[in-house]
Amino acid sequence: MIKTVNIAQMGLHRPALILAALGLSACAQFAGHGQPAPTPTPTPEPAAVNATPPAPPQPSPQEVLADYVDHVRKRIRTNMVYKSRKPAENPEAVYQVVLLPDMTIFSVKVVTSSGNKRFDQAAKRAIEKIRSYPALPNGLEFSLFQTHKIKYRLHD
Repeated sequence: MIKTVNIAQMGLHRPALILAALGLSACAQFAGHGQPAPTPTPTPEPAAVNATPPAPPQPSPQEVLADYVDHVRKRIRTNMVYKSRKPAENPEAVYQVVLLPDMTIFSVKVVTSSGNKRFDQAAKRAIEKIRSYPALPNGLEFSLFQTHKIKYRLHD
C-alpha cells in the first residue's frame, strides 16, 4: 500500500528534508525518482608505473668515435699554452700521434703546419703533456688509434 504524505503540513520544503521524513536516502531515491540507485561501477586501479625508464638508444659507432676524439681534444686544450698576437687568429695544424697499447703517447709530429711555428710547437707540447689517451670505450679498436692524425685548432 502506498502511503500519501502531505509535505506542506510537515513544514518540509527542501528535498533532502523531505526524503529524510520519508526515510529515504537522498542519493538512493531522489535522483532516480523513487528508483534504487544504480550500483556504482568500480574504478579500475591505476596501472602500475614502471619505476625503471626505458634505456636510451645506444649511440652509433660514429657517435662513439666523435665523442672520444672530442674528449681527447678537450684534454689537449687544458694543456695548451699559447697567447695569440692577433685576436682573430685561429691557426690549425694536423699532428700524427703514435700510441702504445696502454694508450701512452709514444710520439707526436707535425704533419700539416698552421704556418705559425709558435702555435705548432705549443699544440705539440699540449698533446705530449697529456702523456696518455683515456681508455677506449667499448666498440672502438686500438688499431684505429695506434697511429692516427688529429686536427687541432686554437678556437673550436
